[in-house]
Amino acid sequence: MNYHVLTLFPDMIRQACETSILGRAVKNGTIAVETVNIRDFSANKHNRVDDYPYGGGAGMVMEAEPVYRAVSSVSEKLEKKPRVIYLTPQGRVLNQTMVEEFALEDELVLLCGHYEGIDERVLEEVVTDYVSIGDYVLTGGELGAMVLIDSISRFVPGVLSNEESSQFESLQDNLLEYPHYTRPEIWRDRQVPEVLLSGDHKKIEAWRKEQSILRTKERRPDLLEKSVRVRSLFYGTDLSASLAADLTEALSRYGEVMDFNRKKLRKTRWSFERRELLLFVLDTLDEDFFNVSMKGHQTPVFLITGEGVDPADAERFKEQLTSRRFRMLDTFPMEVLQDKEALKRTAIEMRKQL
Repeated sequence: MNYHVLTLFPDMIRQACETSILGRAVKNGTIAVETVNIRDFSANKHNRVDDYPYGGGAGMVMEAEPVYRAVSSVSEKLEKKPRVIYLTPQGRVLNQTMVEEFALEDELVLLCGHYEGIDERVLEEVVTDYVSIGDYVLTGGELGAMVLIDSISRFVPGVLSNEESSQFESLQDNLLEYPHYTRPEIWRDRQVPEVLLSGDHKKIEAWRKEQSILRTKERRPDLLEKSVRVRSLFYGTDLSASLAADLTEALSRYGEVMDFNRKKLRKTRWSFERRELLLFVLDTLDEDFFNVSMKGHQTPVFLITGEGVDPADAERFKEQLTSRRFRMLDTFPMEVLQDKEALKRTAIEMRKQL
């Protein structure tokens, strides 16, 4: 991953990227952080890049031309037009899905404004994404750029060690992370929860999920409203089973994969709630599956079908789901998910549609 940070204060960015995990990643060449001083592209002999706003008002506005030249200087070095992110309180508030989407890029240009902002005309010309790190105002975009670099870099292969990579990505399920404990077992009369000492990984995982839900309910109930339980129902060959497992893992720590090749599951009467997300991964579709008893409550659904599924049968199945109060979101062909990168992009697209 290569970051190109356009700023009036390059030292702020450089100093932040010299230490800790980011510093190690830069040193190892896993990521590269280039700072571009916008003042270097000023036509003014004093390197001035701002002027008074038309219409009056307090403060100064950054001029269009130096910003345009700075962006162009980066674009000319790259093979394709880069994604240009402008850090501004007027942008979409950054979330985990956006971070993972940005991490799929090879090059990112981060544009840091200052003063009262940047001439709107150049923003319309060069910016592809408007991103905010929160509903408050900072003196410039540099801190926002550093937040982006840090959060995105965690998803760049090789940035985190195996130990660090094993950390649960908090917020992936719109749930806060469960509490953590280490030695000693008793500290100031406070005992580590017994379940964590049990060695029973199934119970530990169940406890962690419960704690995540409780903590989110207490501290961020707004997130809990967005949280869904992911269930992947596969039917057909081992390919459908493998894709269902991979997609579930990409979407949720606590997802469930269900094998509907099992007659017992097909004979069960199913009812799914509004806050569940269903993925039907099918590389075959026959009357046995059409006859499964399923009822939804505006339950969101994605359909992934293989070459063995007749398009007419797929349409019939979607109509059946709609009539049973499921909410169809999108359909994806199995063949485009064979590639790991494509699977990641599909999982991100699914989360965005939710």
